[in-house]
Amino acid sequence: MEQIWRSLALLIFFDFSVEAIGHVLYFLKISNHFLWPVFIPVEFALLARIYQSEFKKMAIGRFIPIVTILFTTYVIADSLMAPADDLSAIPHFTEGVLILLLVMCYYYKNLSSLIETRLEYQPMFWLSTGLFIYFSANSVIFIFSNYIQMLSLRFFNLIWFTHAIFNMLLYIFYTLTVCLIPKKLNYNI
Repeated sequence: MEQIWRSLALLIFFDFSVEAIGHVLYFLKISNHFLWPVFIPVEFALLARIYQSEFKKMAIGRFIPIVTILFTTYVIADSLMAPADDLSAIPHFTEGVLILLLVMCYYYKNLSSLIETRLEYQPMFWLSTGLFIYFSANSVIFIFSNYIQMLSLRFFNLIWFTHAIFNMLLYIFYTLTVCLIPKKLNYNI
């Protein structure tokens, strides 16, 4: 169980660092697009590691490392083939779909076995719920963002404001998850 929470701590730290660097570059009028081909596979790998620990006794747990390697390879290839300073939305969308599949497997596992009767006290439930809300909404935003940008810059900015709200919601769910982690764990990262 500790591996799950170490991965979550690393994810939160990495996510915060990339967001901070991205915002500084944005305000300095420097493109921050080069961050995303690094951020997307690392975020996915850390989340996949969390779910792999959760599914260690299930068949899906054996496929998660393979999917992580294939996804990372895809993101790297996509970034190398993209025109300079162009940000492809498809890796974000693909990551969202893959994370949603993992979340749905988690929900299925818990609903089919009914081992956990008090889900509101389970950190994985809140993490999965936060990821479900975030990636459900943002997968749509990611896939249509380039099209929306061509239509209206004002609407595009409104969409990314909505994305920021979902990002804040995700951090609220991360916080709730961290607050529910049993206190007896050793937190060495």
